[in-house]
Amino acid sequence: MSKEGWDISVCGLNCAQCGLLAVEKMCNGCRGPSDKHWSPGCKFLTCARTNQLTYCFECNEFPCNELEAFANDGYEHHRLTVENMKKMREVGLETWLDQQSEPVFCPGWTKCSD
Repeated sequence: MSKEGWDISVCGLNCAQCGLLAVEKMCNGCRGPSDKHWSPGCKFLTCARTNQLTYCFECNEFPCNELEAFANDGYEHHRLTVENMKKMREVGLETWLDQQSEPVFCPGWTKCSD
């Protein structure tokens, strides 16, 4: 991924704008070691690594039941993240990134409060 300020996680969040990674250094994102991950037991990360995928949207089962549950868990940014991954799958990650005006934590939001 080459666009500055963006680091899309397995589930579609922008790790580069997350305070846990950028500020608090409590997580190295999905590409880092599991022992330095906010949620080392993350089902999406585990699945992606097992299936040698970089993003959920690369999977033949996308969106799976687990991802649908994530999108419908009551957090609006989770729903938007899954919707954005659908677009990433359709147009490609680089094209999707080129369409974004500025890097934000929750793709599609200017501020993430959850």
